[in-house]
Amino acid sequence: MTAYQKILVALDQTPLAEEIIAQAWEQAQPEVTQILLLHCLPLPPASSLDYGDRYKANLSQFLDIAQQQLGERTEAVRQWLETHAEQSTAQGIKTDWDWGIGNPGKTICQKAKDWGADLIIVGYRSRKGFAAALLGSTSNYVVHHAPCSVLIVQA
Repeated sequence: MTAYQKILVALDQTPLAEEIIAQAWEQAQPEVTQILLLHCLPLPPASSLDYGDRYKANLSQFLDIAQQQLGERTEAVRQWLETHAEQSTAQGIKTDWDWGIGNPGKTICQKAKDWGADLIIVGYRSRKGFAAALLGSTSNYVVHHAPCSVLIVQA
């Protein structure tokens, strides 16, 4: 088995996150491996606000709401990531965490490149039909654009 030294663990706040972290611990070697837990915050949806209207009348309102929602989500994500990092550190694995905003696939690949990861662990939830075509797949993007090996944990 390859001894991975830097494992980027891409997490979302679903039940699959626990399995993804367990896989990271399985791949890690205490005192050798570093783990980086990464969560991507999506941009808030425009909802009923048309932020792209012709006169930009709602843009300011949309940005205010987006900033408020992002602030609330950021604090919850920070606490969630810290809890998982503490659990990992308790197992003797040096663990840090980070979060990004926007497209998860691009964020994961860029962070892996910048951090020098030699393994990315990401989950896969089977989307079917139109949802798969419309939304795409983060894991599919990562597999095709990652600067290192990728381990996919199936839901």
